[in-house]
Amino acid sequence: MIFLYQLQKMGENCFYIKAIGKFPPIEAERFVNHFKDQIKNMKKFCVLVDISDASHLDSRSINIILDLLKENNKRLEKSAFVITNNPPLDVEFQYLLEKAISPKRKIVTTLDEAKEWLGISDIVIKKD
Repeated sequence: MIFLYQLQKMGENCFYIKAIGKFPPIEAERFVNHFKDQIKNMKKFCVLVDISDASHLDSRSINIILDLLKENNKRLEKSAFVITNNPPLDVEFQYLLEKAISPKRKIVTTLDEAKEWLGISDIVIKKD
């Protein structure tokens, strides 16, 4: 089975999520199930969502991810969404995040900005 996302745990309670290529709703649902398994015993967690290399994101997929974060909002400390070199996606994503307004969420343009927002600046993320 080929996954169109990468999920890695960073430190005690932070996750790096990278959408790769296309990310259809069926893949978003698969991700949600995988992620719920990872956080089921955690009291708090943070998320760095890297969509800088996603070639196409279905708005339904983004809504599935946002629903997951809203469902776990009490345990979610912060989330950062990295969007680079994709102005249309930035506008669409900003619109979707407005539907799920939270001071815990932020759109950034670099991994370094995301790590600073989440308080994990000392963790190294290697790009393939």
